[in-house]
Amino acid sequence: MTTTLYLTEPGTTVRYRNESLIIIRKEKSKTCRLGEVDLVVVLPGVQFTDVAISKLLDKGIETIFLRQDGNFRGRLQGQFATNPAIRISQYRVLESTFGMALAQKLVLGKVRNQRVLLQRRNRASQGLIPELSQAIDSINTYSYHLNNTSTPFNRSELMGVEGICARTYYQGLRYWFPPQWNFNGRNRRPPLDPINALMSWGYGVLLARVFSACVQVGLDPYLGFFHATEPYRPNFVLDAMEEFRPVIVDQAVISIIQSDVLTPEDFQSSPDGVGVWVGDLAKKLFLGELEKQFRNTVLYPPQNRNLSMSQIILEQARSLGRCLVELSLDYEAFVIK
Repeated sequence: MTTTLYLTEPGTTVRYRNESLIIIRKEKSKTCRLGEVDLVVVLPGVQFTDVAISKLLDKGIETIFLRQDGNFRGRLQGQFATNPAIRISQYRVLESTFGMALAQKLVLGKVRNQRVLLQRRNRASQGLIPELSQAIDSINTYSYHLNNTSTPFNRSELMGVEGICARTYYQGLRYWFPPQWNFNGRNRRPPLDPINALMSWGYGVLLARVFSACVQVGLDPYLGFFHATEPYRPNFVLDAMEEFRPVIVDQAVISIIQSDVLTPEDFQSSPDGVGVWVGDLAKKLFLGELEKQFRNTVLYPPQNRNLSMSQIILEQARSLGRCLVELSLDYEAFVIK
């Protein structure tokens, strides 16, 4: 069974010896066998020896570098799975009506999952929060339109609907968190409160996992349909991860805040004093919660069997690849119940 290796602590040095990575920090070392690793996620302040980098490249182990706030910085690219048929198909439908129809299905999945998280809170509160009920009704309306259009939205229209649903969702999501967390909606670059800091950092971890799945399937991670093809940004990965943002990251944030293991003091100001960053202890605890979500096993309807969320991410990437090759719009986003 392979695993994801997270390297989050500044001052860490990574060396190679005997088919293993030796992780050294403050004169303490841990050993991680390369054969058991399929993804490495690296935050600032971690150093690799040239031999360690060479081995990661030679073995094709996806290595993603994130910024301190969780945004994508770059990756090591060595050997990786190639599937010319998938990539050619992906290029062929770029900037096409088919590409936008596929993007619309991805956004619909995200919106439906956002609605489910708000509905759970609404049931827990016995429907006594009017603003929450209104948010659910609003998202329902847009979900219906996304699912019942004769022609796909263009990118501008789809971004407009996604943006309205996102604002409505995050306004409703604040009813999951006690007032002392000061969460009043989504903000980023930099995140201005601890909840947004957790979300930004969690989305970065999710991006790394989806990136790895896309590369494994043979998709081009940089050419997206919904996210415009901006240079140096993994646009397709951002498309593919949309449906998983609420069900993995947002759910992890809700769970860890409700567990009362964190306090606002576990976060720190960004160097410019404007934003909020996740502190070292909070990062470790939140990583544990994220991993719990990735390992969580649920029914995967297309195969009528239980799979972990990590496996579902890979299967959904494979489904996207098949749809591109076959020019089929049979893709169904994964939606929680």
